[in-house]
Order: sequence, then C-alpha cells, then structure tokens
Amino acid sequence: MYLSALQITNFRNIQSLKLSLAPGTNLFWGDNAQGKTNILEAIYYLATGRSFRTRIDRECLPWNCADDTVAIIKGTIHRSEGEHNITVAISPTDKAVLVDEKQINRLGLLWGKINAILFTPDDLQIVKGPPALRRRFLDMEISQISPAYLTHLQLLHKILKRRNLLLRAEAEPNQINTMLEGLDQQLVESAAEIFHLRYQVIQQLSAHAARYYGLLSQEQEHLELSYQNFLETHNKLSPEQAMLAYSQRLCESREDDFYRAQTTVGPHRDDIQILINKNDARTYASQGQQRSAIVAIRLAEIHLMHDFTGQTPILLLDDITSELDEHRKIQLLSLLTQNLQTIITATDRQPITSRFPMDKTFHVENGGLSK
Repeated sequence: MYLSALQITNFRNIQSLKLSLAPGTNLFWGDNAQGKTNILEAIYYLATGRSFRTRIDRECLPWNCADDTVAIIKGTIHRSEGEHNITVAISPTDKAVLVDEKQINRLGLLWGKINAILFTPDDLQIVKGPPALRRRFLDMEISQISPAYLTHLQLLHKILKRRNLLLRAEAEPNQINTMLEGLDQQLVESAAEIFHLRYQVIQQLSAHAARYYGLLSQEQEHLELSYQNFLETHNKLSPEQAMLAYSQRLCESREDDFYRAQTTVGPHRDDIQILINKNDARTYASQGQQRSAIVAIRLAEIHLMHDFTGQTPILLLDDITSELDEHRKIQLLSLLTQNLQTIITATDRQPITSRFPMDKTFHVENGGLSK
C-alpha cells in the first residue's frame, strides 16, 4: 500500500500544494513552523477523517480565513486490489469525506482504506502517560484493521453514556434496575467482542515488539506487553465466556456504580502494561528505555497490520530527529524495509540523507515546497 498523489488546499498554512510521492521513503525537511507536520496531518485525515493534533476540525483552517473557506485534502492510494481516491473537505461548520467520489455518512466506512502508523514526539506519553492514552493508541490500531471493532467501540460508548445517566437518575429503584438489566445485556455483547480483539492484538503486538526491542537493546533487555483488562484475567476467553464473566462483574459492582454514579467496570477502564525486564516501564524504565519501547511498538504495528489485512501500512514519522537520540534514530531507520512507504519530517536533511538514501526529498518553506 502506498499514497501516490497528494493535493492540499487551504489547510492551516498551506494555501495550495500538489505533489507525487514515492512508494519508498520520502523526506520533508525545513525549519520549524513551516508546514512539515501539516502535511502529515493532512495524510492522517485521509486515513482516519480526523486530526492527530486537535479534536476541532475548524482549527485546521487558515488563521483569520473567510467564513466560506473550505480546506480540501485529496489523495490517491494504491492497494493490492486496486486504486482509491479519497477526499476530505472541511468548512468552518462541517466536514465531508468522499471515497471514490461518493460521500460517506460515517467515518467507519473510511477506516481501513488507508492504513497508517503515526510516530510523533508525543508518543513517549503512550509509555509514561495515563491509561487513557494507551487505550486510545489501542483503539486507533484495531479500528484500522477491524471495522467490527470500531462498530462495537462506538456502541459501547453510547451505552455507557446512557447507563451513567440512568445511575444518576432520580427514580424508583426497581424501575432503574429493570432498565439497567436491559442496557447491561447490550453492554456485555459489545464489551465481549472488544475484549476478544484487544486480547488477540496485544498478544501479537507484544511478540513483534519484543523482537524489535531485543534488536534495539542488543538482546540485553526484554519487552513485554500485558493486557490489564476489565475481566481481570490473563486467559483467552471466547466472546461467550467474556459475556458471562462481565455480566457477573456488573452485578457485583452495581452498588458501587450507584454510589459513584458511573460505570466502574468495563473496557473503558482497560490498560496495557508495558514491562521491561518484568518491571513496569512507567515507573522503573529510563527515558532511553521508554524511547526504545515506543520505537519497538510502532515497528511492531507494521507487522500487526500486515498480519490482519495483508497490506503493508504507510509509516508517518514526525520530527524523529528531535525525539530520538542518534543511536535510536539510526536503529529505527535501519530497520525499515524497502516495501514500506515512509514519510519523514525533519528540520535538517543532512543527518538522515547522509546515512540513508531517500527516494524523494522536499524542502518545506511557508507552506510550500520544492523537490
């Protein structure tokens, strides 16, 4: 899989940009605040329909733009089964996504058309930050490879919202309990599917990441990912077994749920424990070990996506020269394969191009570029 053509109009500081990309390695370099990350953000929009920098789409429009300004991102993606054209249009009040010139009514229909892995300077927080960041990382990963997972995840959040409102409602207890039983039946069905896919993905991701971390540490250290799940089990359960287990946990926690006025048990509380030599990386790992861990996890994602979809994803590396030291940067780039489209941003091209050949190199300045 690779992105062959990209066209961007009225997106942040990019007024108009049109370029062709190589199937291999592409480098965008230039000073800070010139638009390098904006190009990666535009590509990410083509893959997910969302930004990785903001939840508010209109923030991607140019500063002080006219009320009728529309940002347009177009891309042509090549997959083993054929070619797709994707367009994202963002106005101050709306957003439209088209796949092969046909508008889609929900983003779930876009996910999986372009599989992309993004590595940014903020990724270190996946290792050292709160559980919500690791859940988001996991959800983004699995949603790209499983449309069913995204459907269950969206349904889960809708049911949890309704359930939490019910827990706060002032009504007759028997009536509330009856309504909760109906919601809980829906909740356990989606939660069981989410558990099943998260367990499977974390097991495979852990195996691939352990191999890469071994290479990065010269086999001196071991990395492991452990699924800290709402069923409190290390065993693989079928969806049916997970449903029964979760139903029991919901019954046991109902009194506490009423007291706290929220659902205290479920996939929304899951976490991934990242272990280096059996120790929690959040607490005991050095910053260098944490950096190696996230590099290994991102590289493992490439194999995971290929395992599930049969397609090699696109790798987006944002400003890796500032986040990684020289040793880890060299190791990361040396582990990239030739059949992987990689798009890199950096402030200086020389440290990268002097060691690794680039198929295409672009200089970015004031939202424009030259080959």
